[in-house]
This record gives sequence, structure tokens and C-alpha cells, in this order.
Amino acid sequence: MNKKIYLRFRTFLIVLTGILFFTACNKDDDPEPQINEENEEFFTFMKDWYFWTDNIPEINPSSYNDIFEVLEAVRFRPLDRWSFITDWQEFLAYFQESKFIGYGFGSSWDSNGKLRISFIHNTGELYQEGVRRGWIIEAINGTSLTQDMNINQMLGPNEEGVNNSFLFRKPDDNTIEITASKMEMVTNTVLHHEVLEEENIKIGYMVLQSFREPTEEELDEVFDDFFAEDIDELILDMRYNGGGLTRIATQLASLIAGPSLAGQPFAKTVYNANKEDENRTDSLLNLENSLGLSRLVTIASRGTASASEMIINGLKPHLDVYVVGNNTYGKPMGANVFNYSDTWALAPITFKLKNADDEGDYFNGLPVDIPANDDLTRDFGDPMETSLQQAIAFILTGSTKGTPVVEPVVRQPWEDMKGLRWESRSH
Repeated sequence: MNKKIYLRFRTFLIVLTGILFFTACNKDDDPEPQINEENEEFFTFMKDWYFWTDNIPEINPSSYNDIFEVLEAVRFRPLDRWSFITDWQEFLAYFQESKFIGYGFGSSWDSNGKLRISFIHNTGELYQEGVRRGWIIEAINGTSLTQDMNINQMLGPNEEGVNNSFLFRKPDDNTIEITASKMEMVTNTVLHHEVLEEENIKIGYMVLQSFREPTEEELDEVFDDFFAEDIDELILDMRYNGGGLTRIATQLASLIAGPSLAGQPFAKTVYNANKEDENRTDSLLNLENSLGLSRLVTIASRGTASASEMIINGLKPHLDVYVVGNNTYGKPMGANVFNYSDTWALAPITFKLKNADDEGDYFNGLPVDIPANDDLTRDFGDPMETSLQQAIAFILTGSTKGTPVVEPVVRQPWEDMKGLRWESRSH
């Protein structure tokens, strides 16, 4: 067997940090058919790279059907909710090109048990048909929706051409039925941005849904606008941001922090004892059109995870950072991504993140400062939307007291997603 593992390039960070190439064995050359060499090699690889390597049980990898089953056998529960294996080409398309097969919308149950559009990308068919955040999905293919249903299963496989019929109720209380097909689309990651002016204070407001390669250019364009407008404050809305590339998180943090903090430590990446030479500290960068703010107000929810939490935790030693909305999800971990025979992307958890003050391990989420409900009835940028309203009020008054958050006691649709779908939060 010719094993080959080598560093390919270092661009993807959290879930992604450096992609390694992992070649599969040639089964035709296997002299002992009873040994599953792919499983054996994958098991050895996990013992070398997996962050919780000391907790890996002793198993017979060849007794499992494939590497997916081996991963589940060695996963460290309950902390590891995130290690996954997915299609290599789909992985590259998603993170390098922001390509996605689906309808391009997220959904959440409101406090009245209605499933609403929580966000929608502007390149999908439903967006072109006029569907917007806040619309209620009353039925799919004629079946009325209740909170015990798995919406992802109802929508079928994530393949181009899969059709579904949606019955929507619009904000004016009229209904409309739209039949749409799943398609490959290039999705925008900045869902909304504008400059609000309140009491002669210019407030930049941006809704960021993910951290992918194209996000770099999107952020440059947004911060060109914010810099030209000479904003005084920034509200960074990451309530539906499941994470992505930590390189892009470092870019965003640097654009917020400004040149005076360039070179200061932003995030420490810590590996297991086998890989201590991989440990590193990423510093803030000196970027054009960075703002140099002394305060950051974020909007978060239980869906805010990974690289978005990295922004909050990583900037706290350097700025006053406030969280409006709800506690975040709690993912202080990240994964290198390995190419397995140009077929699978292996993304086991391989490192944890800490800030300059060595603060991390927020498995229960980062705490909220100003509680606020996610007002699904209003679009992004509406100053009467509860979370944005509370964020603006805090900027104007300095008050950090809010009313308790009322959440529907149900699983949100993204909680049933895995792998890339979990990161995207999108159908």
C-alpha cells in the first residue's frame, strides 16, 4: 500500500485550517481481504490528528463498513458534535466559490409555532419570486407544517431539479403558492448592509451569514462604504452565522479593529500533543479601509457559531464587545480539512481556539449582554426589528438591560443538518 499524506495548501480555517491530501489504498493490491486498509489508515490518521486523541477507544477498524462508521465509533461525545466527512468537490464548491445546491433560504419557528423565512440569498429562484425574510411557510407539497416535522427531509435530497411546492403567507396576510426547483447557486454571504443615522450618530449595520472565500471581496466592498461614510459605530449581525473560514474571520476582525491594533494577537490555535508544532497565534492585520472602532455591538442567537464566535471572543481583549440577542451556540473548536483520494473531505475536530487572554472553552456559548428576541416578522434593517432596535438603543443610551428572551421550545431546522448544511443553515 502506498500511503501519502502531504500539505496541499493553507487557506481554509475553521471549520478549516490547511488542507492535507490523503490518498486511499488500492484494494486490488490488498493481500489480506479481511483487513479494511482504508479503515485502518483512517483510524491511524485520527489517532494522530484528532484533538481528543487521548479519548479515542481501542477498536478494530476493519470490523466497520467504512470510514463514516469508524468516525462515529471514535467520536468523543458529548463535546464533539461537529466532525464530519463530506463530498470533496461539494466542499470546494461551497467554501471556495460559495456554490450551494438548494433553495437558498433559512427558516426558524416563531413563538406562535409558525415556520418563517429567517434569511434568503438573493440569487435563488424563490428570492426572484419575491420571497423575503418574515414570510410564513404554511405548507410544503400540500402538507401543513407542525413543529414536530423534519423540514429538511420533507424537502428531499440536495440535488438539482428536486421540486417542491410552497404555500407562503405574506406580511399582508395574502397567500401565494410557488413551485420551485433546487438549483446550484452562488450565494451571497453579506445578506444586508446599510448606514443608519440616529441622533447624529452614523451606525454601520451588516448581516453576515457565513465566512467563505468570496466573503473577502464582499467585506472589502462593505467596509469601503463604511469607511467612506465615516461611521461612528458598527452593529455586526451574525444571528444566522454558522461559521466558516478563520482566515476571513481574521480579515473581518482586522477591518473592525483598525491599524492601531495591527500585530496584536487575535486567535490562538491549539492542537493535541502530537501536533504541538502546528500551534500558532494569528494576529490582527493592517488593512485598507479598516475602521479602528473602540466598540463593537453584535447581534447573536443560538445559531451563532464557530468563526462568528471567534470574532466576539477574539476581539474582547482589544475592544468593548457587546452581544445583543441570545447566548451563542458554543463551538470553540475547529478542523483541518483533508482530501481523501479526491473523493471525500475529512473534517475531524483538530484544534481549539483561544483569545489573547487565553479565554476559550465556551461550549455552552458566549453570554448575551442585552437580551432580545429574534423578530422574524421584520426584515433586516427595519429599525423596529427587536434585536436591531435593542442594539441601537444600547448605542444611544448605554443601557445593557433587556427583557428575557422568549424562545420557541422546539428544535430549529438547522439543528437537524450535518456537515456543510450545518455550517450554511440553508435549505
